[in-house]
Amino acid sequence: FVHLIGPDGLVHGQIDTWPGEGTRTTSGWRPGERIADTYEIRVPDDAPPGEYSVEVGWYLLATLERLPVLGEDGRPVDDKLLKTGLTVRK
Repeated sequence: FVHLIGPDGLVHGQIDTWPGEGTRTTSGWRPGERIADTYEIRVPDDAPPGEYSVEVGWYLLATLERLPVLGEDGRPVDDKLLKTGLTVRK
């Protein structure tokens, strides 16, 4: 999933899809491998201006349970990655 989180803490845009449009299942990933995908998320006309963040994560489709993000030591640190510092203006 990719969520666009507004200054109000709400999701103002999102996309749920498979890595590589279904060609790069997580079971085939190798430690340290970088997987690059491009997604477009439309910002709704009524979205408030301000600082936004993007959160990215994965989940099991059968249960909708989020998969953990692992730290360098292999331990779970969160269930998403967060990128901050995006500005939406009117």
